[in-house]
Amino acid sequence: MRLAALLIALWASTAAADIFSPGELAQAHHALEGLSNCTQCHPAGQQLSQETCLDCHTELKPRIAKGVGFHGKIKSELRECENCHKEHQGRDFPLIDWGKGGKKGFDHRQTGWALQGKHSPLACEKCHEPRLVFANVIKALLEKKPARQTFLGLSTECTACHFDEHRGQTEGECTTCHSEAAWKQTPHFNHAETHYPLEGKHQKVACAKCHPSVKDNGPMPAFPAPVSETFMKFAPIEHRGCTDCHDDAHDGKFGARCTSCHTTQGWKNIRGTMQERAFHEQTRYPLKGAHLDAPCRSCHGPFPGQPARFKNMAFSQCTDCHADAHQGQLSGTAKNKAPDCATCHMVEGFLPVQFSMEAHQRTRYPLEGAHQTIPCSSCHPPAPGLLARVPAAIRMALKKKNRLPLFSTAVFDFTKPLAQCESCHQDVHKGQFSKAGTACASCHQVSSFHALTFDHQKTRFPLEGAHQTVACGDCHGPASKGGLPRYKPLPLNCAGCHADEHAGQFDSADEKTPCQRCHGNTEFKPASAFVHQPPFTTYLLEGKHAKVACDACHPRVAVGPGLTVQRFRGVPQTCEGCHSDFHRGEFKDFEP
Repeated sequence: MRLAALLIALWASTAAADIFSPGELAQAHHALEGLSNCTQCHPAGQQLSQETCLDCHTELKPRIAKGVGFHGKIKSELRECENCHKEHQGRDFPLIDWGKGGKKGFDHRQTGWALQGKHSPLACEKCHEPRLVFANVIKALLEKKPARQTFLGLSTECTACHFDEHRGQTEGECTTCHSEAAWKQTPHFNHAETHYPLEGKHQKVACAKCHPSVKDNGPMPAFPAPVSETFMKFAPIEHRGCTDCHDDAHDGKFGARCTSCHTTQGWKNIRGTMQERAFHEQTRYPLKGAHLDAPCRSCHGPFPGQPARFKNMAFSQCTDCHADAHQGQLSGTAKNKAPDCATCHMVEGFLPVQFSMEAHQRTRYPLEGAHQTIPCSSCHPPAPGLLARVPAAIRMALKKKNRLPLFSTAVFDFTKPLAQCESCHQDVHKGQFSKAGTACASCHQVSSFHALTFDHQKTRFPLEGAHQTVACGDCHGPASKGGLPRYKPLPLNCAGCHADEHAGQFDSADEKTPCQRCHGNTEFKPASAFVHQPPFTTYLLEGKHAKVACDACHPRVAVGPGLTVQRFRGVPQTCEGCHSDFHRGEFKDFEP
C-alpha cells in the first residue's frame, strides 16, 4: 500500500509539471526547473515580468536606466525580454533570437556603435572576447560565472582592442591619423600640422628615411598581440638643424647654419644670402642667427584681417614678437615686466639653453655642493598644466602667423620656501623628526646626503662601550628593500633592543629586566658587576662551592621547542636539593 501511494504521488507531481510547465528550460536556466521555482520568473497570477529578469541580470539595470547600449535603446513599450529571449524550448535551444538575418545579420548600429570599414566583416567573437572586457561590473560577473556568455563590457577606445603599435609615442586618439578603412593608411594625418612641416624636397622623402624601424624589446607575448615586433620611431626625432639628418659636406668650414646658403627646394639651389642680408642690414633690426631663416611674412604679414606692415614695428624686446614661453614665471618682481630672454637664449636658436652656473649663483638660490651636479630638469621638472595657462588668443595669433607654438613646461616659479629642504625633497624619515622641528641640515650636508654631521653623543642615548661598534641598521631597522629606518621613538632600556636572555627570571615590580645590575655595556659576558653575595643573592659560595662551575648549579633547561634558558631562580639552597644522600637516610632524624 505504501509503495502504491508513493507511485501515485510521484505520478501526480510529474503530471502536474507536464500540465503547468510549457516546456523544458534552456541550459542557462536549468537550475530554475520545477514547480517550486516558477514564481521566481513569473509573479503569482501574472505573466513574465521584466523586473524579475533584471533581478538576476543586474548588469543590465544601469544601462537601461541610462538609455545606453542595445537594451537601453529599445523603446520601453517594446522592451519585453521574451521578445528576443524565448524560454521553455528545451535544453539546447539558444536563448537569443537574433531576428531574420541571424547573428551575422545583426545591425550593430542598434548598440550605439556602428561597425564600419575593417570592423564590418569581423566575427562577433573576435571583439566579444572575455579578455577584452573593460567594465569592472562585467569582469566581476565573469569571475563568478566563467561559463557565462556576454556581449557587454567592451570599450570603444582603439587601444582597448588593438595593441599600441606606436608604443606610446603619439598623443591623442588613433583617429587623429587613422580611419577604420585600413590601418596602414593615415588619411587624417597632415605633416604640416606637426612641429616640422615638410617643404621642398622633403615632401618626397619616404617616411622610413627619417623615421627608422625600431625593435620592441618590451615583454612579449602581449594581449592584444602586436602586428609587428618592430615599430616606426616618431619621437624624439632631432630636427633643430640640417646636420641632425644630413652630413656636413663642408666639414664645418661655413658654420653650422646650412640654411644660410641652401634651401629645402634643392641642395644645389644656393640662395642669395648676402644680398638678402645686405638689404635688412640697412634697417634698424639687422637679421642674425635663426632670424635669417624666418620667412618675411612671419614678421611682416599680411595676416588674416591685417595688411602687411613694414614700418613702426616694435623689436626692442623678444616678447615684442615672441610669446612668453614660460607663461609669466620669469617676469620678476615688477608686474607684467617682460623677462630678458637673452639671459638664457640666443638668436641662433631657442635651444640649447645658455644658462651658466655663474648665472644661477646670482638667483635666489645659489647652487652649492651636490646641487651643482644634478640635471636642471630635476629641480625644474615639466608641468604639462602650464600649457593650459597659455591664452587662446595667443595660440590663435601664432596659428595665423604660421608660427610654431613653442612653450616651455619647465617649472621656475616656486611657491614653497627655497630655504627648506622639504620644498623639493621628500621626507625620507616620514615625519619622525617633524615634531621636534629638526631641520635636515642638522644631520645632512649639501655636499652629499650621506655626508652626516650627526653626533649620537648629543642624543638621549650616548653610545658607550660595545654600542659604539654596532651598525646603525642594527638599532634603527632596515635601510634597504623599501624598509624605513626608525629613529623616533626608540626604547632606551635594554629590553627594548635585546631579548631577555633569562626569560623573565629577574623581572620585578619595581623595574623590568634590570640588566645593568649584573651586566655592563662593554660586553654581555661575563656579568662583570655580579658577585655571588648580597644584595645579588642570599647564598654565599664557601669552601668547595667557590670553585664549582656556574652551570653545575645553574643548568640550561628547555622552556620551549628548541629554546633553552639557564636557570637562576628557583635553585635549591639545601644540600639535599643538589646532592644525593650518600648515607641513604641513616641520619634522617639526626640533629647535631
